[in-house]
Amino acid sequence: MEPQALIFDIKRDCSEDGPGIRSTVFFKGCPLSCTWCQNPEGNKKRPELSFKAEACNPAVCDFACISQCEIGCLSFANQLQVDFDHCTGCGCCFDVCPTGALAPSGYYISLSELLYRIEIDAPFYQSSGGGVTLSGGEVTSQMPFANIFLKALKELEIHTAIETCGFFNYHHFQDLILPYLDLIYFDLKLINEQESIHFTGRSNQLIFENFTRLVKEAAVPVVPRIPLIPGITDTKANLSGISKFLKSLSVSDATLLPYNPLWHDKLKCLNLPERYTRKTVMTQEEKSTSFDRFSGTE
Repeated sequence: MEPQALIFDIKRDCSEDGPGIRSTVFFKGCPLSCTWCQNPEGNKKRPELSFKAEACNPAVCDFACISQCEIGCLSFANQLQVDFDHCTGCGCCFDVCPTGALAPSGYYISLSELLYRIEIDAPFYQSSGGGVTLSGGEVTSQMPFANIFLKALKELEIHTAIETCGFFNYHHFQDLILPYLDLIYFDLKLINEQESIHFTGRSNQLIFENFTRLVKEAAVPVVPRIPLIPGITDTKANLSGISKFLKSLSVSDATLLPYNPLWHDKLKCLNLPERYTRKTVMTQEEKSTSFDRFSGTE
């Protein structure tokens, strides 16, 4: 059987996930459960159902989706009701939904199909110095597939990059992923271990150990990225602590990522609880303060 990956999106013409024009493949499944997760549809390592209630229109629909669902997860009482707890994400309802209110959140794709969709944009990679970035979710949750995918990309002479939360088995990463990378974006979220456990569901010990080893051993650039989450990661204690850690490794550059609240709408479609409520972008003053805290000028 041909290898398959579980992904939830492929974004073309990306300019923020590495040099040049890129295609970014979003792998589904993540070991962390960040309170502010920008891609909540990438957390679970299984296909899911996304339901946009505002798009469901009884006037143009005979609710064939209800009869198509063999598990009985769909019903109607004034409006379409979805039993998310028992939905398997099988996809039987998607094709009969005329409005797109019912849609997949995650799907399996074969290696050949993924490569075909990537190679379409090869001329743009070549002309711009771009390539392909593996993101998520967390790509290292699917290392065997990532291994063969990255090998194929290198055979095609396509620049490769990953975006990782850093929570992975280093030896497996070293054998399966690292030899086929040109660039690593590595998230560092919280310097305090208890805060990491509270806000991401995991200790940060493995993350910082992996980052340290990569900085010392990797032959490719390892770029630390710090998401600025107001009241959580943008505090003086956290930013100055991460800055001090990076200086101890002689790492002089890092990327600070200002908070983007656009992920809140995704929670409704997935029937997920809202654990972080801020719905506005960071102000310029907040951004400046964060940069000052990280640089040690505040």
